[in-house]
Amino acid sequence: MADLGTAVIIGGTSGIGKAIALRFAAAGASVVVAGRDATRGEDVSRQCQDSGASGAEFVPVEIGDPASIESLAGSVAHAFGSPRILVNSAGILQSGKRVLDQDLDEDERLWRINYRGTLIGCQVFGRLMKKAGRGAILNVGSLASFAPLSLPAYTPGKHAVMALTGILAAELGPHGVRVNAVAPGYTLSDGLKAKISAGERDPDAVIDSTALRRFVAPEDVAEAALFLCSDRAASITGVTLPVDAGWLTQAPYAHYLRGNPIKDS
Repeated sequence: MADLGTAVIIGGTSGIGKAIALRFAAAGASVVVAGRDATRGEDVSRQCQDSGASGAEFVPVEIGDPASIESLAGSVAHAFGSPRILVNSAGILQSGKRVLDQDLDEDERLWRINYRGTLIGCQVFGRLMKKAGRGAILNVGSLASFAPLSLPAYTPGKHAVMALTGILAAELGPHGVRVNAVAPGYTLSDGLKAKISAGERDPDAVIDSTALRRFVAPEDVAEAALFLCSDRAASITGVTLPVDAGWLTQAPYAHYLRGNPIKDS
């Protein structure tokens, strides 16, 4: 694999973002872990160094704040030069509810983190990559990018992330910058584990809803991220790749089968 250069992982202090940071480190990239939690961020940075990163550093950032993201970009440029890779992994989950019951403060918070945070990261680092004439941006979408899940603040935001990815791919492609996304399924990260412990997710039902009858591991998403950001995906841009253990296949298949059972001959 060609030299990955410097990879900035916004939201790299836990969950999928942490797994991506560690995978890029193992592949020899210089990794900048950005997030709010300094204790976790410094720990991930040390793990990246131990995993083989060319360099690793934690930089605190406030997701959704343009000034904070601009400061992050300045810190990265000073320490490592122009980054080759940006991963927008920061995000928060939501519990199921109906649109008519959606609290507007919660709606604003999810949009600010999940979509606006992604947008600002793309803008700030996209300008740097456009000027450099090369780079790869990876956004983190969701199954909710494709399906009308009963998460009325989370789902529209993840639909928007997929649309943003396609628009940016068209705008930045002529400047040598690729923009893709991954759409993780039910990923067994700390956030989902907390939802399961609180009784807000049924683990058996989740497993049964996937073709592979398993949860997605954060490391599975990290492998897809590494591929899409590497030269192996040099001709791939504008794609949102599901990493979902077959949920998008199994869910409609199973529901259709209930009303149209296959009769053994």
